[in-house]
Amino acid sequence: MNILITGASSQLAQAIATELKDDHSVRLMDSAPVNVAEGCDFIQGNTLDPDDSWEAVRGIDVLIHTGEPPTDLPSDELKREQVLLDLATRGTHVLFTAAVEAGIKKFIYASTLSIFNAYTDDVYITELWKPLPSPEIVEMTKYLGELTAREFAREHLVTVTGLRLGELVLEEAVPGEAPNLAWLDIRDAAGAFRCVLNRDSSSSAWWTQRWAIYHICADIPNPKFLIDQARGIGYQPAHDFQSLYLKPSAPSG
Repeated sequence: MNILITGASSQLAQAIATELKDDHSVRLMDSAPVNVAEGCDFIQGNTLDPDDSWEAVRGIDVLIHTGEPPTDLPSDELKREQVLLDLATRGTHVLFTAAVEAGIKKFIYASTLSIFNAYTDDVYITELWKPLPSPEIVEMTKYLGELTAREFAREHLVTVTGLRLGELVLEEAVPGEAPNLAWLDIRDAAGAFRCVLNRDSSSSAWWTQRWAIYHICADIPNPKFLIDQARGIGYQPAHDFQSLYLKPSAPSG
């Protein structure tokens, strides 16, 4: 497959490209120059620009929109937040519109599990739970991007898959603290995108079959986020942070 990955400067995009480049033709996109992995192509462009988006999606079979911010954001906080909101909504719409016009049938959007931060850790959250995003810019922009992506499955005969990712880390590099219930090794995150490549219901007349959302995080004891639905598409995380869970507690006194 020919795959376009946006947000090329991000660790997530780089990890996805590394995961897929040996089996697929990978093109990465960002608004500023980025060094990409050997064997991958790069195209510089802004998703807010229809011409840039059209150039990026030409000849592509699968669009992976990471929703990750570019490196050339304004330094002013208010302007930066305005750009991020614009990228999440109008930028996603411009990019997906160009992709639909180019005949792309498979879309994948990287959302976040942080939209459930308002819930306590003593509950089991599935994809049926209602997100409660805060006004915090990362949560809000990811959620607005997810809603924009979902509408394309409603309006067009395309398959759109949302992956709500946990907090991206490397298992061997996490700090020596109590494990975070949302931790997700970035290599497992990249593997989840590979799993979605085989999901295809773009010909279905029912938009609810063309749209799917999955929770992606580590498989840990007493989880907050259940990943049973993701297992159904082949997601099997290899990093479970067990060394931290099994670490003996410090003696009292």
